[in-house]
Amino acid sequence: MAEAYMTMLIESQEKKLELLERAIELDKEQEEIITGDKPDMGALDANMDAKGALIDELDKLDDGFEALYEKIREELIANKDAHREEILRLQDLIRKITEKIAEVEAIEARSKANFEMFMKNRRHGIKDNKSSVKAANVYASNMRRMNKIDPMFVDNKK
Repeated sequence: MAEAYMTMLIESQEKKLELLERAIELDKEQEEIITGDKPDMGALDANMDAKGALIDELDKLDDGFEALYEKIREELIANKDAHREEILRLQDLIRKITEKIAEVEAIEARSKANFEMFMKNRRHGIKDNKSSVKAANVYASNMRRMNKIDPMFVDNKK
């Protein structure tokens, strides 16, 4: 029974590693979207939704791993030698997962900085557009007043 649980733990960690690799791909796509000349907000939303689903799946894997590990923890401690290969495989997977998590965090930090810059530029662009519209409206108003001649009283008597 412990063998089946160990296999499930290993498969869980392998799946987590795959999901983290997909998260890295999504983070790189997000970085490209944000740093592009004309960011596609629809693509950014789709990317964020995909990352959200990925995070949910990672959370489920973590919860399942912890629950399963608690079931066989005593067995593993008592019979380390019998499960040596599986334990070494799990340790290797956990080490790789830790490296991937560090990579994801680094990309996320860069992405956050890029997104903040993107939003700052976007706000600045909106502010410039508002200023341009206001200036155009003032100009148009002034031009309309220039061509308007106020009514005058003309004396036709001589």
